[in-house]
Amino acid sequence: MHRGSASIVRALVPHFDLPPAELAARLFRAPAVLAGGLPEELARSLSEVLGNAGLRVVVEPDDAPLPPPAGQTYDVALYLRDGGRFREVSTELAAVLGCPLADAAAALCATPPTVLGSVSQATVDALRERFAPLGAEVDASHPPTARYDVFATEAVSLSGVRSVLEAQGVTPGEPPLVARDLSHEQAERVWRELGARGGVRLLDHAFQRFDISLLEAPADAGFPELLVRETGMPPALVPKVLKRLPVVLHTGLSRADVVARTAPLEAAGAKLAVQLLNFRSFRLTVEDSKDPAGAAELLAPVLGLPANEARTALSRLPHTFQPAVGDTRARWLVAELKARGTRASLVAQ
Repeated sequence: MHRGSASIVRALVPHFDLPPAELAARLFRAPAVLAGGLPEELARSLSEVLGNAGLRVVVEPDDAPLPPPAGQTYDVALYLRDGGRFREVSTELAAVLGCPLADAAAALCATPPTVLGSVSQATVDALRERFAPLGAEVDASHPPTARYDVFATEAVSLSGVRSVLEAQGVTPGEPPLVARDLSHEQAERVWRELGARGGVRLLDHAFQRFDISLLEAPADAGFPELLVRETGMPPALVPKVLKRLPVVLHTGLSRADVVARTAPLEAAGAKLAVQLLNFRSFRLTVEDSKDPAGAAELLAPVLGLPANEARTALSRLPHTFQPAVGDTRARWLVAELKARGTRASLVAQ
């Protein structure tokens, strides 16, 4: 079974009579036969090398039964909960993909952060084992059975979107969420018609992430205890939270977790708000800094600003930068700036 590193493919190519793409495919769709007809001594030597590189390998006679096929394959996305571990996760992802660190970081910040396609269940399990210690969660979707929502931006012609959806038997909704729960076939047809025009996004349910906020709490005397049980909040904090509503109770929940987390609170009479995070964007406000030069060096390339403009902005604090950044990148910037002695906050768009 493959533990998740594609960077060794280049090292393996000279030892196997396979194109690099085919070799990588076999690794990610394990279990699979990497090579046959090898002398036993060579096979065992390669097996040891591969094991040290992070692969689980078995040497068997040529006439041994073939391993069962990998079965259905999955697309994989990563969700990083702790922005302070962005660099660690990006470095690990670069090793997995065998790509430059900048490309791995960009993939992690994409919407959604889909990092691999068509991998086996064994690889999904291995990736989860590999990234869990870094605080990154692996979401997996089986495309033929996936369900999708369609989102439209202000830049697109809604009449054109509605006509395409209606042609697929879908009743259009109001923007930004113009269609819910499409099948894979419906989503593919919609994308073929609308994707090239821009302004439309399809989002797999498996890759959606949400915040849950408490808007109103019931007067029930037992609700504080329920809040502690359902959120892990310290009991002493509950009175302060209930005086400062609305407040976020859970962040970055998967679609399946949203149902489990909201049901007990709503059953008790709480009024909640569920917000999709995938398309959320922020402006960054820098409030104070012990190292303005270091902060400018970090922010200029990320925000697409000239270095002198970033330095000038940070000479007069507080300052809110106008370029917006997505959820993952925004949380990373706040954590990275804090580590550099700069205090920053986020303003939702």
